[in-house]
Amino acid sequence: MELRLASKTKNDAKPERKPVPYCGWVLDRIIELDSFCPGLLAETFRFGSKRRQALFMGLAFLRTHGIEEIAHRLRRLELAPEFQDLNDAVLLGRAIIHLRRPRDLVAAVLGERPNGLLGALARLGPEPLKADQYRELYRLFASTAPADRRRVKLLGQIEGDLVGAQIEILKILDPILMHPALVSKIHDVEHVPELHHALAYIRTYCSGATDAGIRASLGLLRPDDSRVDLVRAWSKRFDLLPYGLDTSSDATLVVLASAAAMNDAGRRYRNCLASRISDVILGTHLFVEYRPISRSEPGVIAELRRIERGFFLENLYGVGNTRVRADRANLVRRKLAACGVALLDHAPASPEMIHAVAGMLGAWPLGLPDNNAWGEEVIDAADHPERALDEAA
Repeated sequence: MELRLASKTKNDAKPERKPVPYCGWVLDRIIELDSFCPGLLAETFRFGSKRRQALFMGLAFLRTHGIEEIAHRLRRLELAPEFQDLNDAVLLGRAIIHLRRPRDLVAAVLGERPNGLLGALARLGPEPLKADQYRELYRLFASTAPADRRRVKLLGQIEGDLVGAQIEILKILDPILMHPALVSKIHDVEHVPELHHALAYIRTYCSGATDAGIRASLGLLRPDDSRVDLVRAWSKRFDLLPYGLDTSSDATLVVLASAAAMNDAGRRYRNCLASRISDVILGTHLFVEYRPISRSEPGVIAELRRIERGFFLENLYGVGNTRVRADRANLVRRKLAACGVALLDHAPASPEMIHAVAGMLGAWPLGLPDNNAWGEEVIDAADHPERALDEAA
């Protein structure tokens, strides 16, 4: 192993770098060594990013290997005759200063220099990682296990600088998700379990979310996309319902049981059904279309909200979210009720009485003619004939 010690002359001396401080556990360990090797701390502040990352990695193993073992390795390398009689701490401090090449420092302190490790260190920037992240990074590059070799390859495929969390992320990330387009977007270890849970849910309600399907979708991620965009894209392909409604007894009621069905209905009814896909896949809502036998009769979209024992009717919509005519609304309510859907109800009184009291008490929903979710219509649709005429099949 060839090592090169510092030996500057007036001709080849380079201007000193501007000192860049660091902090945390690395600073504590260097201060300890500086008490044995004065000037070490100030000198390391002028190290370039790659050299200081090599130093940080060596210090991460200081407590694991012990300073005696590391000093023993340094003595065996015969760095210089005058180094042999130094005590362990002084020897390590002097070696840090005089081994100018990062590869020499890594090899001297760790005993070996796995291929590719220095390239990864060069992409970590000037700040120290956690000590265990350096140990994991070294383990990855020294390992011959196929899974670890794949992780190493992935680190090389990630564009730009690396962040320490990505080393931990690769350790716990589902192998199916190991793609540079995704890993480069995850900067917090806490996001990994969240992503795993989200995709487990997506797998339950998207038949296409197989291992092969998810791997293919990772390749479609755009530069500005994130893990959130991955989950959203899959949610728009759901084709299995968390909670269904049995409408088999009534051929005119069709459950919109997939994202494709909701998109299609949204286009036909000129409404925002496509934006409600997340509500359906999360199980809070369900949408049912009333399709009359006669094509000349307008259809209706029913919005149902999930409750503990099924669904209740939250609203009815015509084309363009127009109000549904009273007789048709009552028909759809009765059909849904026959399928077990709960309907809101009010006091047993005539519409006129309810309307009068509701208005005086400020209970406006009971007195408005577009209150499609309540039992029977309180106000007759004839009060707004132009809206009824605007409905289209």
